[in-house]
Amino acid sequence: MKKKKKVVEEQQHQEDPEVLLEKIMKAEVNSAERIATARKDAEKQISDVQDKAAVSKKEAYASGRRARSRLVDRGLEKARAEAEEKIKQSDVEADRTLKKGQNAIPEAVDISLEFILGKVSKEKLS
Repeated sequence: MKKKKKVVEEQQHQEDPEVLLEKIMKAEVNSAERIATARKDAEKQISDVQDKAAVSKKEAYASGRRARSRLVDRGLEKARAEAEEKIKQSDVEADRTLKKGQNAIPEAVDISLEFILGKVSKEKLS
């Protein structure tokens, strides 16, 4: 008989609205805690991803600046080399022009002296 009474009490206890309400409330609390934990985890994951994205963005900008700097440096080196080559060519041309001019100086001096001194013949002027 004890067993029957105990079974009956358990059935009544399980069907008791207060007990059911308490179970529901506990389930709600557990669900709310799980949701809060899941929300915190999701927020942390989002924050971590945003931080990683910001770091990646900074690294990309830095990498771009370094690449641009290398390109500029290469361009400057090339421009300097071209400028040096042109300077060398202009030096060669200037030397050649000076030599031609120096070769013509004696004749130009003679012509100038003859003209100034009046010894210019009509043949040389024409």
